[in-house]
Amino acid sequence: MKGTDIKIGEQRRGEEHNKFYHNTKLLLKLYRNVDFFIQDRVQSLEEYFYDSNRHDLQDIVLSVLEVDPFVNVVKIEECLIDTNVSILLLNLMDLALTRLENYPDKGEIYAELLKLKYFNSAYKTNEQISEMLNISRSTYYRYQNQAVIVYSNMLFGYAIPEIKKVLEEFEKLPRVAESINPYLDTL
Repeated sequence: MKGTDIKIGEQRRGEEHNKFYHNTKLLLKLYRNVDFFIQDRVQSLEEYFYDSNRHDLQDIVLSVLEVDPFVNVVKIEECLIDTNVSILLLNLMDLALTRLENYPDKGEIYAELLKLKYFNSAYKTNEQISEMLNISRSTYYRYQNQAVIVYSNMLFGYAIPEIKKVLEEFEKLPRVAESINPYLDTL
């Protein structure tokens, strides 16, 4: 009976390991596109902030309301919050990459491989990366798999649990749209 329980436990750990590996690989593949989208959105917001000379979100929302009282304040705020959460996710991924660089066993080469493959804005093929790192293709693929595994541990084992507390506190904060309801009632 106990031997069967051990095999089931090992199978579950293997399935969990595969799930983390594949989730990490998906996140890595999305990084470059999300980063581009967020940089574009942030640039647009920065231009708006510069033009408006306002630094407080509530002031910006109120200035928009003064121009058009029918604007959907909640939608604007949700867009800003979504952008902030995406930036936070990218920062978490960057933090995990920094931790990977400090990993004692091949951490620097793993981090460099992942930077070239997923984090840098310019796309590179596997062959280009293996040449840049001066390693054979078989070593490249072996290192890539190991790098994703160790990176996954850095991301899900260290970075995300640390930030989970911050996100929980963030959810408790009142939204700007909630705080301006008295203002909306006067219009």
